Amino acid sequence: MGSGFKPFTAASVLTSSDVNNYLMEQSVMFFATTAARDAALSGAALKDGMVAYVGSNDSSEGLYTYNGTSWRKGPGWNAPWGQIATSANTGNVTTGTHTTMQDGSVPMTLTTTTVTNRRYKVTMDHQHYASGGANGVQRRLLIGGATARDYFHLGQTVLLLNSTSNIAFYNETSGQSRIFKVQIAAYNTNTAVNDNNFVLNVEDIGPSGAPA
Repeated sequence: MGSGFKPFTAASVLTSSDVNNYLMEQSVMFFATTAARDAALSGAALKDGMVAYVGSNDSSEGLYTYNGTSWRKGPGWNAPWGQIATSANTGNVTTGTHTTMQDGSVPMTLTTTTVTNRRYKVTMDHQHYASGGANGVQRRLLIGGATARDYFHLGQTVLLLNSTSNIAFYNETSGQSRIFKVQIAAYNTNTAVNDNNFVLNVEDIGPSGAPA
């Protein structure tokens, strides 16, 4: 682990320990690829707090920090990590049973790996209309099979096409592969719902606790 800050004077003797603990382990290293980084740094050479930049000119490019277990991409634990995953559907998602939540004719899901003690913003953008009545539509967001939030859009009638954005926030307590799913249903006297141009987006907006 890096030793922090040490001032040097003209009379100082720069030892190998100084080079290792104050220079190498606390500098920003550059590697052409993540494979080159991993080949150069492994085992005892890896120290908690190391920083490396990968200039691969592809999706792997960026700044990485070593947290004692693995390399973590991004500006650090206390900063937002941005968009994690998105799923878009330009088809027509329908359901014909009112008050009963259903997956719809086309699944509205995405699967992504979450990190313990991170906070996520989930956004659903869609166009919808309900037919057979004048009471509206309802929608449910499920994360890992559990209901995260219910939404109601009242007063939506046949052929009244509406653009709507729903937002939910989620604190992860046990990072793993998570399924984010949206279900729909007609509301009250409506008999059918159509969802068009549906987009489901998951964004990391920062920490919800200490690094785990």
